[in-house]
Amino acid sequence: MLLQIKVYLIATSYFLGALFMILFPPRNYELSGAKIRTVRSAGDGVKYKQYANHKIVATVAERFGRHDPEVVNVVQLVPLTTGNRSILAVELRSDRQSRKPGILIIGALDAMSWGAPNAILELADKLLYDASYQTPFFNDYDWYLIPMGNPDGIHFTQSLRSLPPLDPYEWARNDTARPRTRPSAWHKNIDKESETKNPVCFGTNINRNFAYHWQDDVHKAPPKCCQYYPGSKPFSSAEAKAIRKYVDKLGDVISLAIHLHASFVPKKEYILYPWRYSLRQTSNSRTLQEIGEYAARQARLPDGRIYEVHQSSSDERVAGTLSDYLSGVVGIDLVFLIKPYHALYPNETDNSELVVYVKKAVSTILSVVRGWRSSTKQNTLSFFGIDVEF
Repeated sequence: MLLQIKVYLIATSYFLGALFMILFPPRNYELSGAKIRTVRSAGDGVKYKQYANHKIVATVAERFGRHDPEVVNVVQLVPLTTGNRSILAVELRSDRQSRKPGILIIGALDAMSWGAPNAILELADKLLYDASYQTPFFNDYDWYLIPMGNPDGIHFTQSLRSLPPLDPYEWARNDTARPRTRPSAWHKNIDKESETKNPVCFGTNINRNFAYHWQDDVHKAPPKCCQYYPGSKPFSSAEAKAIRKYVDKLGDVISLAIHLHASFVPKKEYILYPWRYSLRQTSNSRTLQEIGEYAARQARLPDGRIYEVHQSSSDERVAGTLSDYLSGVVGIDLVFLIKPYHALYPNETDNSELVVYVKKAVSTILSVVRGWRSSTKQNTLSFFGIDVEF
């Protein structure tokens, strides 16, 4: 009898709630994603199956903005890069009348992370058009996506893919070998700073160029030919300047930030959090660890492994990074660095590696969001002692 009364009360509550929504619809209903867009189900397939270059990113972003101007805003970051390319930000907001918790995702600061732009474009497509992603992900958050943070570096490495490899340090120093070979790995942009004493070497590692404990991890600045060269000074690269201006403008809008990177070592895949420059722990390191572990369990890798989750500096101290800048300067509480495995110079004609990377990246990003929701009990009701997310 008691159980019947509880069921009756719950059913009555749902009925009254539905009736209230019909009689008094929420203010943003007319602008909600489900109202203004044709919703489809994309399934498990990957839509963007070619490694994206800057032109593809610009074309897809422009198409998002043209088809759904009510919820999509495309921003061209300034300044332009050395190669005269603009870094694009795609902003997705289901309700322009109010602010929701913001999620910032930045990809492809590393010139070898070819799949990161694809993953972020894929995520944007699913948030906009796939019904299974709109609730709870799209309708509950504002999304700020930078698919390609290093367009010059991506263009540079993709243009050299067919050439035989050479050690990157030797390649940078050997001007005569360059037309016939490519660096076996290139993690920088293509900056050519005028003040350098050696004009042969060029490029700055963008993820070491941010002004937070810049070069605190080294006693002596790496040489210009090194793949970890941090620039002549903080924010010497146009890419870091553009991202700083954009992120600083967002201010306290962002609640969660993710740098989508790549691990280039097989079976070494990570979910990391600040600090990278120091072994000192952040004040919320326990929360970051718990969210990371939750995400790792949810986004189990195809072979059954789970991501390694720990503070970034546990493996290696790296100063001047984006993740530390977002946490230490911008003041974002929840910052993660996600590194699924990615091959160096992957086979362009075989997209199987791209599909695997994109699926892992999207799954892990959304698992981090779910871990955050779970940690705050956001959008969760308790029925008879059981937490139910809606």
